Amino acid sequence: MKYSQYDYAVIGGDMRQVYLAEHLAYPPNRIIYYALEKTPNRCTKATSLENAIRSSDCVIGPIPLSQNGSHLKQTASENDFTLDFVLNIMKPGQTFFAGCIPEAFLKGAKEKGIYVHDLMQNNTMAIYNTLATAEGAICEAIQRSPQNLHHSKCAVLGFGRCGRTLTQYLKGMSCHVYTYSIEEEERSWAGTVADHTGTLTDFDESANEFDFVFNTIPALVLTDKQLRKLKASVTLIDIASMPGGVDYEAAKRIGINAAHCLALPGKYSPESCAIAIKNIISTYKF
Repeated sequence: MKYSQYDYAVIGGDMRQVYLAEHLAYPPNRIIYYALEKTPNRCTKATSLENAIRSSDCVIGPIPLSQNGSHLKQTASENDFTLDFVLNIMKPGQTFFAGCIPEAFLKGAKEKGIYVHDLMQNNTMAIYNTLATAEGAICEAIQRSPQNLHHSKCAVLGFGRCGRTLTQYLKGMSCHVYTYSIEEEERSWAGTVADHTGTLTDFDESANEFDFVFNTIPALVLTDKQLRKLKASVTLIDIASMPGGVDYEAAKRIGINAAHCLALPGKYSPESCAIAIKNIISTYKF
């Protein structure tokens, strides 16, 4: 059974979803939306979330789909919609796109006969996302610090995709970049870019040398003990997914300038990200 009154239903999320709806809304495409931050041009507003989802074969949710693992990420509606509610509305044969989709939703969708695609499992999207995230992290650091990044001493904790891209950006800005990872292979790759590499134990021993610390590790790595080793003037930018890698109560108590910066692509480059999402969705056949 097809639900083809509209070509795409765009629901929830941040400004990336607004721009995505606009970039999709060119003839012959017809777009319906619900719970977006702003009104996208050339699109139809649904009367309800159910109306939006049931009006299209293809539903596009946000990146991430949920911030707490149980509710749709959105700020535009007074109602909080659970992921179970979203799943219950959907019908077999529909296609669903979103990012960082919880395992329970993935399983439930597949069991129901819904074609579900996690955008962040797409290598092209994941790599592009690191570019937008790195630029956003640097913007946050500049805004939150009285110091120049130029020739500053920066620590990057973790050298996965985000850590790698962030290190390259910082090196391009003439920063002195030290990377730290528990993974031997990551340290080997980091050695081709960074000024110095080491383990997290090595970071503990030199923590008081850094003007900026960027954390990308999604686990508690900066505890009260580690935070007390940082210099008082440090700026700490944590871009790890919830709950982050910093003891924020301890940071506040000590007086460390620390910020947990999430959804940076949606904050700093929503239209560019939307275009990347649109291009990736267009490669799927449905």
